[in-house]
Formats: sequence, C-alpha cells, structure tokens
Amino acid sequence: MLKVFIVDDEKYIRDELKYFLGKRDHIQIVGETGDGQEVMELVEALEPNLVFLDIQLQNMNGLLLARKILDLKNPPYVILATAYNEYAIQGFEINVADYMVKPFSEDRLKLAIDRIDKQKNNGHKETIETQEMDFHKLCVSQNNRFILIDIGEILYIESTNQGISVYARDEVYGCNYSLKELEERFKKKRFIRTHKSYIVNIDFIDEIIPWFNYTFKVKIKGKPDIEIPVSRNYLKKFKRIVGM
Repeated sequence: MLKVFIVDDEKYIRDELKYFLGKRDHIQIVGETGDGQEVMELVEALEPNLVFLDIQLQNMNGLLLARKILDLKNPPYVILATAYNEYAIQGFEINVADYMVKPFSEDRLKLAIDRIDKQKNNGHKETIETQEMDFHKLCVSQNNRFILIDIGEILYIESTNQGISVYARDEVYGCNYSLKELEERFKKKRFIRTHKSYIVNIDFIDEIIPWFNYTFKVKIKGKPDIEIPVSRNYLKKFKRIVGM
C-alpha cells in the first residue's frame, strides 16, 4: 500500500489528484491540507510514503518544506508540483523523487507513481537527478542566480528557520540541500558535522575552545567573531577526527 499525503492550497488541485490517484487500488490517501504551517505536524503524524507538495503555497515556501520533510529520519518520497518550469532546477538540487508541472495529466501522474512503486519494491530510493559522483563543486544560489562554487572554498554551513546558508571566504549563499544531505555528500571530504545546525570545513578551524558541560566551540580562520558549537551528540566523532 502506498500512503499519500497531498499539500496544495488550491482545493480543486487536491480533488483532481485524489480523483486520479483513486483509480489505483494500492494507493490510500491518508490526508490533505492547503495550509503550509501544519504540513510537518501532519507528515510526522500520518507517516505517508509519498507527499505531493505544491512549491507555491500562500503561507509557506514549498521548497523549504521539502527540505524539512526529506531531513526526517525516515522521509517519504516527495513529488514537487508547480505551474512554472523555472523551479525545476531547484527540485533537482533538493533530490526529490519527481517534479510535475501543472496542469497534471493522468499519464504523467501514472509515470510518477510507477517510478516510485518500482523504487519502493526494489527497497531503495533514487532521485530525479545526478546520482553521486566525486564532485568537487556545490550548486548554490545568490540573487536569483545559481552558481557552482568549489567545495574547498566553503568555511561552514548553517541551517536556520529560513533555510541553508553556505559561508564561503567572502560570500554567503543559499542552498537547496538539507544538512543531512550535505553531510552525506561531504562524508569523504574534509567536512564535519558539529551540531544539528552546523557543518564545518576542518581546514578552516582555527581554535577549539572548551565550553560548558564538556562541550566545545570552534573559531573559524579569518572570522574572529564566529564561534560554532560542538554539541555532545557530535563530540565523540569530532574529537576522534581532529585528534583530541
């Protein structure tokens, strides 16, 4: 059984999706909402296998929601939906399962569901774009432009309620990956997760400062006012990697 949750602030879109999906015997619609503020609570409560998610919700950024959903411990598949093709590259960068442009056709929806059924039956997830290469650049955004920067130029990465910020030597960029995805992407590079909200480039750690409850903070080269926490959840691995 494929449990589906639908997020779109247009009721007729939700009704159209329910009509098409209702033709598939193995699909169960477990919930729907047009309110972006309640999405995470409902996803965690209903535990769907698949979320249809509108990018352009009135009260929430759908791309930010997609990142939060995919950062869950056992995330569902996510299919992004929008009326505009221009958001496709951002969908690729988030690594969602599929990307559909409105208005939906029944054939296109069938293709998306068949693809997810195949992945689910095979016991693994694939994404709509590049399976991992040993890639030394990261796609980031600034002023509505997408830029490829060298990973070695990144000082640290921070997750906030507004999204992911990538701090390079002289610039700050946005990024559509979650920290969990970046941690996996950089696991063979010289980066380390120090906190639920931070990943740090080891080459730019200038000083490690003892903090309370046997934790630490790290200072970044060239950024004397920046102190990044090392929480207890990541302390053991951090100390092993830096040789403390």
